[in-house]
Amino acid sequence: MLDINSILPARAMGIDRESDRPGQLRLPLAPNINDKGTAFAGSIFSLAVLSGYETALERLGQLNLSGNLFLLSSHITYHQPGLSDLITRSRIIEDLKPTRKANWKMRIEVEVVDAQSQSLCATFEGLYILQVEKG
Repeated sequence: MLDINSILPARAMGIDRESDRPGQLRLPLAPNINDKGTAFAGSIFSLAVLSGYETALERLGQLNLSGNLFLLSSHITYHQPGLSDLITRSRIIEDLKPTRKANWKMRIEVEVVDAQSQSLCATFEGLYILQVEKG
């Protein structure tokens, strides 16, 4: 599983693991609060990106694939403000498919939920690409 603390911005935001399941992360409100007293949109986005990234890494590990994993494109919809810590739930919505350049792509959806009210705060969809190591 991804070592969240190895990613300096994630460490600075206080992102931690919500459970031992990949893609289930927690963002504390206190260090990520905006001028309105709610969760900062940039922190929510970063949380969702990392959740999707970890889910993709886990899937690649299951298939013994390695290379450079990166986010190619994404879309996020903010449904309502985050008023407490936020947690993520992620799932693969399009499993690995080959690309024209002999790489692999995977689409992942992440729900960002207010931990206290269990209300949906944001929905993120990311297209992650595995750039295969050439030997």
